[in-house]
Amino acid sequence: MSKIKKSPFQLGSPKTENPIKEMSWCLEHHIRVNIDPEAIQEPNGDWKQTNRYQVSIHQGDRIRESGYIYDKDNVQDAVLEAYRQIYKMNYGKKKEE
Repeated sequence: MSKIKKSPFQLGSPKTENPIKEMSWCLEHHIRVNIDPEAIQEPNGDWKQTNRYQVSIHQGDRIRESGYIYDKDNVQDAVLEAYRQIYKMNYGKKKEE
């Protein structure tokens, strides 16, 4: 039986727990966190994907981007941590008041 080939750009598994409550709160408030891969245009006009990714946070028309500082092994953890921080910064304030 042949071995299943994995894509070199397949993202790694997260090493932290999945923040379901925080993610659902963000999605209810129209906040989403995306992973954007970096691609470079070659001289012949083709695009080549690099092994770097950025995290972008969308809230309505506002977009915040981290820059291409993550690789495929740690980008999933960055997304989950972004959901946790957004929830903590917004919903946590209402609880303290």
